[in-house]
Amino acid sequence: MFRSFIAAALTAAASLAAAPALAQEAFKIGNLSPLSGPAAAFGIGINRGIELAAEDVGTFTVAGRQYKLELAPYDTSLDPGKTVAALNRAVLNDNVKYGFILGAAVHGAVLPIVRQTGFFDIFMGAAGREITNAENPTVFRFMASSDQLYYTFTPEIYRKLGIKRVAFLGPNNDLGRSDVRTLKDVAARLKGEGVEFVGEELVEINAKDFQAALLRLLARNPDAIDTNASPTGTVGLIAKQARELGYKGHFISSTAVLEAKALVSIAGAGADNIVAYRIWSNPPTKLYQEIAERHEKKYKEATLGTVWEAYAATRWVVEAVVKAGSFDTRRVAEQLAGSTFQFHPYGPASWGGTKSHGARRQIQTPLPASIIKGGKWEPLDVRMGTLE
Repeated sequence: MFRSFIAAALTAAASLAAAPALAQEAFKIGNLSPLSGPAAAFGIGINRGIELAAEDVGTFTVAGRQYKLELAPYDTSLDPGKTVAALNRAVLNDNVKYGFILGAAVHGAVLPIVRQTGFFDIFMGAAGREITNAENPTVFRFMASSDQLYYTFTPEIYRKLGIKRVAFLGPNNDLGRSDVRTLKDVAARLKGEGVEFVGEELVEINAKDFQAALLRLLARNPDAIDTNASPTGTVGLIAKQARELGYKGHFISSTAVLEAKALVSIAGAGADNIVAYRIWSNPPTKLYQEIAERHEKKYKEATLGTVWEAYAATRWVVEAVVKAGSFDTRRVAEQLAGSTFQFHPYGPASWGGTKSHGARRQIQTPLPASIIKGGKWEPLDVRMGTLE
């Protein structure tokens, strides 16, 4: 009996001694994105991309300790003030040092906090060097930048579709104002081909009535209306109202990820000839297709457009943390900037932007352009989104 007691005690002691080594700690990744409102699909897609990546990452070891990914969501409604509040809560209350922050329009407000705290900003948004630059070493843009998209695609898309007269109807925020300047520059470069920028209208991000703005633009007979980073619901309303006013031309979403089903549900047949620069109509890789199938099985709906980029970003950041052997965000930033990633759903990924943005913080991957025909996306173009 005594021997049994001793054996049991030794077994218990061994178990207690082993417990700390087997314990898993949480590596929290925040998602500071709209989870409600017209842009909710963007943020929900990021949530799901993180969740799918966490399933594949499982546990990982950093400095001899085991960790597991934990999602920490914060609904920002794509509002700068709410995003600032969410970031302060994440950093100060929840000890979150890494996170997705969606939207170039909110970044002017949060960048001082990012710089001060060293927060690792997994940036999902457009614009250009005003966000990803040497002054923001822990900000990495994991989707194409505005300049990357406009200069990569716009000239060729205009040629393919015979677009000569272009107008802009985008959000009245930092991103909209920045991107309309880029579009004007693209049009000026194509002046010799007969391209002309004919007008612009800046509208509030949550606007629902666009008739007055559309009437002013349609009076100038545009072949294409660039809707910039407007969310799916907004683009659907713009298309519906423009078609009701007799517009027959194209809409071009230069930076947003749009959902065809939602566009068609709002605009009906009027959704045809909407062009988006970041939509794959055919799977570019086997991994892309596998993620889509997993998403549909798990969430019972078609894969949201931000899922694939969020999945890749999560896995790439974890890989950089493991290789750096540390959660120190500046050490991880150095590791990440010098790395490539072979398991991006779009194809092999690397970093660019040293010449144009002053820092290697801009992702480079193959990029698509698609067009809605008969209510579904069809391929229009595929190019490598490089940025020197």
